[in-house]
Amino acid sequence: MMLNSGSANAAEIGRQPREQRDNMRSHFLKLFAGCMLLCTVLAGRAAAQTGMDFEDWQPKLDPYFAEELIGDVKRQLPRGAKFKIWGWDVGDYSGDGYNDCAVTIRMANERKRLVHVYFFVDIDGYLTCVGQTERTFIEVPLEAGISIKDNACYVLRKHRQYTWDIQGYRFDNGALTVLDDFSTERLKFTTHESYRNYHTLFGYERYVNNRSGNEEHLVEFLCIPSYRRGRYIYKGYTSELQSSSVRFVPQGAYYWEGEDDASFRVRSAYNDEFLYFIVTVRDDIIVPDNGNFITWDGIQIWLDASNRPNRHLKTDDERDFRTTADSGIFCFNINPGNYAERRPEYSVSATDDVNELQNYALAQVRVRSNLTEDGYQVKIRIPFQFLGFEGAPVSEESISELGCTIVVNDIDNGFRPEEETWIATSKFEQLNPSSYGSLLLVPNTLGYGEADNIYSDALSDRLNELGF
Repeated sequence: MMLNSGSANAAEIGRQPREQRDNMRSHFLKLFAGCMLLCTVLAGRAAAQTGMDFEDWQPKLDPYFAEELIGDVKRQLPRGAKFKIWGWDVGDYSGDGYNDCAVTIRMANERKRLVHVYFFVDIDGYLTCVGQTERTFIEVPLEAGISIKDNACYVLRKHRQYTWDIQGYRFDNGALTVLDDFSTERLKFTTHESYRNYHTLFGYERYVNNRSGNEEHLVEFLCIPSYRRGRYIYKGYTSELQSSSVRFVPQGAYYWEGEDDASFRVRSAYNDEFLYFIVTVRDDIIVPDNGNFITWDGIQIWLDASNRPNRHLKTDDERDFRTTADSGIFCFNINPGNYAERRPEYSVSATDDVNELQNYALAQVRVRSNLTEDGYQVKIRIPFQFLGFEGAPVSEESISELGCTIVVNDIDNGFRPEEETWIATSKFEQLNPSSYGSLLLVPNTLGYGEADNIYSDALSDRLNELGF
């Protein structure tokens, strides 16, 4: 249904082609295959499940590091405790051209099925431990595998048979950050793969038929992190999305000439009452609404506020994909005006009838627009109450996800509407909610991704000494 219109006073994945995604999947699956083979062999050889002492491991490091650097590693592993080394790799995951190292160890007195992962980076000629994490295993500690490749350190973990995940880590400017996550889970009829890149904000969901091996469902999209308004986002977390890829041009790709022609960036925030978006558009030819009945540039914001456990599925059946619009779908069409006397306007469409409270909340929508050096910018405030929530649907324990795709409608000639281009944040189909991107409402206790700065403790201690 169409609701009332009104005036208001109101990480770059663009260059990552499909081949790179396929290569990424191939790399992860090779890691799976290698670790599964090792685990199968070792599970049948109890005597082989002993790991290595540091003295046995040291000769393997000699081709990569000087004796002093190997000594750095030994001093930073648990001293005076007995442990075995189960996995390791050498490579550059800090981007400085020098070898780094990662290793998994299991303590001799550890009762839980647990290994400890240590990350060592060459900083000013010293191999420094920049982070530590833990991984559980099911049968053998080798299930927590390590691989350093493409300036990232990947750590693999097995949860149960056919269910694995891989996290990629990167060290950058004093912070060990989680670069991306890949997981695969074998369900009853399908195998579900999920990927998120916390730096580029790219993600995908993929379902493959277990019997035929055919791909049954694939959705590629960008994620929009939305933090509480006023929160400072530290380096290591990406808070602004950029869409500049032909992969996310669902209409008019023939007329699109690249990111200089039209592309955009998105930031989002929220408070207890409102959801905010700032869309900054780069546009070489701006066509405003001058009241002359020609087509003009505009923005669409599509929201799936149905708040489902899995927004890609209709039911609990992993084969029942949600490919048609049902309930909880909202579209805000924004006309930026002419950036002078003609103010921006909006209209709203929804799949459901709205109640009196929602109509009252609709009057609180605000939109602003202004020209920038290379395009224009639109800001919008949307009441959560209009979307059917009493307030921000945020949990302090986890990130809340809503379906969301933002579309920029680019017009280079107002008299040729057939040449309109849509640049979006997902492989978007209007009435297919499973094709929408992702809006992530991040509580104050969390961030989208992980970042651990090795200097934070020293800085905190120094500030305490100074009386702060």
